[in-house]
Amino acid sequence: MAFEKYIPPQTSGTRPRATIRPSGLISFDAAAVETFGLQSASFAVLYFDKTRKMVGVEISKNANEEGALKLSRRRRSVSVKAPQFFDLYGLSFDEAQRFDVNQNPSTKMLTINLKNIKRRRGRRPKKT
Repeated sequence: MAFEKYIPPQTSGTRPRATIRPSGLISFDAAAVETFGLQSASFAVLYFDKTRKMVGVEISKNANEEGALKLSRRRRSVSVKAPQFFDLYGLSFDEAQRFDVNQNPSTKMLTINLKNIKRRRGRRPKKT
């Protein structure tokens, strides 16, 4: 019987992650930039699913797209600042937190699951 040589697959060993800071900054780490090809993107459009508590990030090269926010680059990470987004949906962070980033295969939208983050309660609108 002949031996077969085992060569382990080359993986970076890190999962794509995003850090959300209290200032409303979403930063994608080097693994996310490489995995999802963020180095060539210039803009992002943010979405929020209230029932599943998920943030959706649609990457775009079109500055004229409605809701497009400029992406910033720093060394090997990419970030987008959107404090109004987090205020609108009542999401607050006391400290920076890291989350896994996934990609929806059909829409190519990046998703960040915030199911463990509590939403701020707001005032209910008055009935007239």
